[in-house]
Amino acid sequence: MTSLAQQLQRLALPQSDASLLSRDEVASLLFDPKEAATIDRDTAFAIGCTGLEELLGIDPSFEQFEAPLFSQLAKTLERSVQTKAVNKQLDENISLFLIHLSPYFLLKPAQKCLEWLIHRFHIHLYNQDSLIACVLPYHETRIFVRVIQLLKINNSKHKWFWLLPVKQSGVPLAKGTLITHCYKDLGFMDFICSLVTKSVKVFAESPGSSAQLRVLLAFYASTIVSALVAAEDVSDNIIAKLFPYIQKGLKSSLPDYRAATYMIICQISVKVTMEDTFVNSLASQIIKTLTKIPSLIKDGLSCLIVLLQRQQPESLGKKPFPHLCSVPDLITILHGISETYDVSPLLRYMLPHLVVSIIHHVTGEETEGMDGQIYKRHLEAILTKISLKNNLDHLLASLLFEEYISYSSQEEMDSNKVSLLNEQFLPLIRLLESKYPRTLDVVLEEHLKEIADLKKQELFHRFVSLSTSGGKYQFLADSDTSLMLSLNHPLAPVRLLAINHLKKIMKTSKEGVDESFIKEAVLARLDDDNIDVVLSAVSAFEIFKEHFTAEVTISNLLNLFQRAELSKNREWYKVLKIAADILIKEEILSENDRLSNQVVVCLLPFMVINNDDMESAEMKIAIYLSKSGICSLHPLLRGWEEALENVIKSTKPGKLTGVANQKMIELLADNINLGDPSLMLKMVEDLISLGEEESVNQKQKVTFHVVMSVLVSCCSSLKETHFPFAIRVFSLLQKKIKKLESVITAVEIPSEWHIELMLDRGIPAELWAHYVEELNSTQRMAVEDSVFLVFSLKNFIYALKAPKSFPKGDIWWNPEQMKEDSRDYLHLLIGLFEMMLNGADAVHFRVLMKLFIKVHLEDVFQLFKFSSVLWTYGSSLSNPLNCNVKTVLQTQALYVGSAVLSSQKTQCKHQLASISSPVVTSLLVNLGSSIKEVRRAAIQCLQALSGVASPFHLIIDHLIPKAEEITSDAAYVIQDLATLFEELQREKKLKSHQKLSETLKNLLSCVYSCPSYIAKDLMKVLQGVHGEMVLSQLLPMAEQLLEKIQKEPTAVLRDEAIVLHLALGKYNEFSASLLNKDPKSLDIFIKAVHATKELYAGMPTIQITALEKITKPFFAAISDEKVQQKLLRMLFDLLVNCKNSHCAQTVSSVFKGISVNAEQVRIELEPPDKAKPLGTVQQKRRQKMQQKKSQDLESVQEVGGSYWQRVTLILELLQHKKKLKSPQILVPTLFNLLSRCLEPLPQEQGNMEYTKQLILSCLLNICQKLSPDGGKIPKDVLDEEKFNVELIVQCVRLSEMPQTHHHALLLLGTVAGIFPDKVLHNIMSIFTFMGANVMRLDDTYSFQVINKTVKMVIPALIQSDSGDSIEVSRNVEEIVVKIISVFVDALPHVPEHRRLPILVQLVDTLGAEKFLWVLLILLFEQYVTKTVLAAAYGEKDAILEADTEFWFSVCCEFSVQHQIQSLMNILQYLLKLPEEKEETISKAVSNKSESQEEMLQIFNVETHTSKQLRHFKFLSVSFMSQLLSSNNFLKK
Repeated sequence: MTSLAQQLQRLALPQSDASLLSRDEVASLLFDPKEAATIDRDTAFAIGCTGLEELLGIDPSFEQFEAPLFSQLAKTLERSVQTKAVNKQLDENISLFLIHLSPYFLLKPAQKCLEWLIHRFHIHLYNQDSLIACVLPYHETRIFVRVIQLLKINNSKHKWFWLLPVKQSGVPLAKGTLITHCYKDLGFMDFICSLVTKSVKVFAESPGSSAQLRVLLAFYASTIVSALVAAEDVSDNIIAKLFPYIQKGLKSSLPDYRAATYMIICQISVKVTMEDTFVNSLASQIIKTLTKIPSLIKDGLSCLIVLLQRQQPESLGKKPFPHLCSVPDLITILHGISETYDVSPLLRYMLPHLVVSIIHHVTGEETEGMDGQIYKRHLEAILTKISLKNNLDHLLASLLFEEYISYSSQEEMDSNKVSLLNEQFLPLIRLLESKYPRTLDVVLEEHLKEIADLKKQELFHRFVSLSTSGGKYQFLADSDTSLMLSLNHPLAPVRLLAINHLKKIMKTSKEGVDESFIKEAVLARLDDDNIDVVLSAVSAFEIFKEHFTAEVTISNLLNLFQRAELSKNREWYKVLKIAADILIKEEILSENDRLSNQVVVCLLPFMVINNDDMESAEMKIAIYLSKSGICSLHPLLRGWEEALENVIKSTKPGKLTGVANQKMIELLADNINLGDPSLMLKMVEDLISLGEEESVNQKQKVTFHVVMSVLVSCCSSLKETHFPFAIRVFSLLQKKIKKLESVITAVEIPSEWHIELMLDRGIPAELWAHYVEELNSTQRMAVEDSVFLVFSLKNFIYALKAPKSFPKGDIWWNPEQMKEDSRDYLHLLIGLFEMMLNGADAVHFRVLMKLFIKVHLEDVFQLFKFSSVLWTYGSSLSNPLNCNVKTVLQTQALYVGSAVLSSQKTQCKHQLASISSPVVTSLLVNLGSSIKEVRRAAIQCLQALSGVASPFHLIIDHLIPKAEEITSDAAYVIQDLATLFEELQREKKLKSHQKLSETLKNLLSCVYSCPSYIAKDLMKVLQGVHGEMVLSQLLPMAEQLLEKIQKEPTAVLRDEAIVLHLALGKYNEFSASLLNKDPKSLDIFIKAVHATKELYAGMPTIQITALEKITKPFFAAISDEKVQQKLLRMLFDLLVNCKNSHCAQTVSSVFKGISVNAEQVRIELEPPDKAKPLGTVQQKRRQKMQQKKSQDLESVQEVGGSYWQRVTLILELLQHKKKLKSPQILVPTLFNLLSRCLEPLPQEQGNMEYTKQLILSCLLNICQKLSPDGGKIPKDVLDEEKFNVELIVQCVRLSEMPQTHHHALLLLGTVAGIFPDKVLHNIMSIFTFMGANVMRLDDTYSFQVINKTVKMVIPALIQSDSGDSIEVSRNVEEIVVKIISVFVDALPHVPEHRRLPILVQLVDTLGAEKFLWVLLILLFEQYVTKTVLAAAYGEKDAILEADTEFWFSVCCEFSVQHQIQSLMNILQYLLKLPEEKEETISKAVSNKSESQEEMLQIFNVETHTSKQLRHFKFLSVSFMSQLLSSNNFLKK
């Protein structure tokens, strides 16, 4: 359209619209345009009046529109000829009516009224804006679309052009489209906003205006808010456009309009940053209009909070504040909002004005007619109800202080007003303090630094006096600063002055200083670095003690003891005396064991005597503490007061330290042993913790050795918890010795002390005296500590006692079977042995080693039992001793063992090398170690046993000459032992065989008594040794472990699990014969196969390991077929019942690997009742019963689903089975199964198609195995009678599954070469089925099946015609005709691209020279009888042309000779046919001519009409002429 045309269109008046002149179609809301054209004016008027009457029943306000719009006058009014004034008035009436109508637009009466206005006043042309305004809130309805479709908005410049897609598609306007247009087109946004204001104005006087406007206002709010959300950038233009309407909304008394406005304001606040003046104006309006609608006060306040939160203006000014305070229940509402949301922005505005207003009220300044007390009440309510967050508490405290100081510092202030101000501020400040205790302190501390002049100091004190904690800000006369600052002053005298002042306050109970301040101040000064301040603080603590909890008291006073340095400052003595007195008086210590233990542990270092000087502070505090009552308070120190007194009286000067400490050790140890075990155990734990602390000074070091001696001496006497405690003590001792390792091994202990090292008594007093003396000189502290640790170690060796449960007469010390205390004892022995072995370079450690062996391993057999643990424990995976025997220790132990063995007498060696000793087995195990040095040391030990008479001498003598090879190669011992015992596999010889057998039995018998980790390593060393005897020896152990797995799988150790895996490895071809002789061996194996529990992650299950032992050699080595059958049955049962894919996979691979007799599989395939052959009579009876169909069916149904599941799984395994002997045995069984599959089965047994396919596939595999070249099979291998071809054909006919058809046809194709006669009897059934089903499928596999069937079956048919008999030849020809006929009939249903290859393959196989002509005749017959009839009128020529082309293609696939021969045969055949059908009818049936009898029946004249006969002849001849003249033929 040109621009001129567009301008003209815009200028065109509505009355010039072409639609008004149309008589065929008329615009209508309720009716189809054509139907509307048939409605006259009276009918339309009646519709409109009916609608108005119904609306009047709902809303009487519609009465005003009856005269101007629904009267008889209106009925005759034609607006196109009226004046401008009349039309203007009419437009106003219509617009007003549409505003009134909008709330009821979806009602039918409203739509009737609209129908009249459209019909009469053409409002869809004249009043488009008013009409759209009426319906826009309903934009998602179908009726809205109907209204838009009435409008003429096709011009792109039209205001409502954007609604054109709605008009054209008929789909309602989407909300998203509306919103997008709203923020993009400000004119449209203005249209929506002005629509709301107009409607509000119209409905303002109406009593139910709120309900009538609800839809419109909801539309307004959702559209404008969503537009603001959707707009990426809300411009100033949008805000400017909305602001007038927001102002109107805030002034409105309609709740919904006001709520919508609040929502819009919130969204603008979130989206846009506004200028402060704009925000102030908006906030001011919100505040001033809050009370107009009481129900929306909370919403208004929420809106205000969002505005202030997002915009954060500097100040809203004073004017709105009185209005805000006049809001009823303001603080209650804010409290409700604050529970969920943050009201801080509003409070930040209110709080300064509230404080200032309170002061103005005091001064008598104007309050704009409001009650002056309201501000105070509001502030109190805020403090009481609302939690001040975001630093508001600090703001309020600062405001109160600053305004108070500012107002009080005015010169003209009179005292009355000051006291009035104090009266107003006092409750507020106290309330603030109670809610926010720390806030006021922080504010005052900040402002304290700024106050310089005296007047401000006075005002500051006056303000401080209003608070409960004002005392701490009072200025001290002597220090010229406040109490708080004085307490933290850098000068110690000032701090001392302050703490003394604080003591006065405590004693006089003076107000103005809160309790928490005093407590904090006292505790802070207790940590002071000046002893005088600490002394004053501890006395203050004593005064104020009731205000501290017991825990705080004990914690802080004990901290004093930990800080005390008596040797540097004697004043600490006074501090500790007071602290001790306070502690003793604490009642909780007698009730709380934990706290009393804590006190004793902390005070103990001060009670240990480390000085002979009676006047020293250390000695004084030690004596004071012993007499203070602490000794009677705790059972550990009971009797120490008297003991110390006696020691001091009776001991000579210079010896007090040693004697006193000796006495303390004895006393504490006795008290621990005699005390309550549970209480003392906790005490011991605390003592150990004390011992673990780092010792720095002399007092701590002496204390450590006292504690260590106490712990060691009470190791063996504690009840019940002896060994766990002993391990803790040893761990502590071990840690300390390791730390001083370099010193402790280098230190030289005088030889006279070596005797002392062998004696069972405590550390001598002389040593204590010497130690303390050396410590005081502070020169050789590490050396002296080392000596003391050696003596502590000696004492520990003596203190350690073997538990009653420790094995005494056992061959092995088996940690796995020991009780807990025995394990702990063995753990400690290993630890002690390792420690002394590591320090063996030092004489004193060698002395301790002698002592260790003397005390714990005096008997040489015990020594070697212990040694065997050290030699072998490193390979334990379960670690029952919870200790680590490293390779170094193992090697060292082996060399020690070698030395000890070499020094033994022959008799002793004989016993050590016997079965009742673990030595040989342990050494043999080490020969297979991966560490070269371990192997070297082990072979050295064995060399020490060389030549000793022993049950193992054959092995020892065999291995010793190979020492070098064993040392060099870890695997050598395995091969060597395999070679040694290989003789047992051969024929039995006399003595040597028997001796070897006995030796092996002796060795294998160890696995029953030794720990599992040794059994594991022994099995690994013997992994090359096999045979019946080996397996039979290990069976009881395997059975025992399997039972354990069954009953307690969690109790099975990892080593035990590995032993079982290794034991199962002995099931192999060398031991397979045992399964025939010993049924138990088979039972254990089957039991292992059923052990499915996974014992450890990463370790295969016992089941998988056992299954993997069924290898081809193992299975073949089982001579008893019954055992083989059992194993086979077990495999199949396992497959049926297992739910583990790994197990199923393993069974499958096992079955694939073994060589199986088909007879064994046949037995497993038989139903349960047929598994065993019965007697002859029973067999005959059964055969007779099987002949009865009903009974047979019943017997089939008796076999449950589990049987078929088993059969299916076995058949699946047979699919890939290559090693199957005599597979022909399975043929009758498979046919029997196929027969069962074809019989009706219960519904619950499901579909048997898959099973049929497996059976057919198995039969095919058997045929291919028996006849790889596809030729005939001798009768003695497979009898033809056993092969039931009819059953296969039946299977084909009954099944609906293409896969089943394919399997069956492939099998029939193969069978055709093996048993051709069997297939020929069913040949027509096969090909008829193929034509009806398989040939219609368009997949490559189906095509291959067709080709293969044709290639295999038809040659068998052709071969059956030897040419000797005319009757046989004629019979074969007739069958061939039928087969070709099947293919031709199926041709229309065969995919086009498959037709030619199928027919060519068929004719090729049959022989083109004999049967191509038959195919052509059948194709012609098909066209004449079927194609022509089916063809539509006018399509016959095209079809004939296409068919002829196809026939040419078929012919041209063969040689010219064959084509010519075929054409001659066709001509001969046509000559034999009668010229007309009537000729044949006239002849009698009995007098058939000889030629007709001889003629092959292809085109049956009797079943066709004369027309078809003529058409057939004509088509045949015309095809021949066309073929002979065709290019393809001529080219050939």
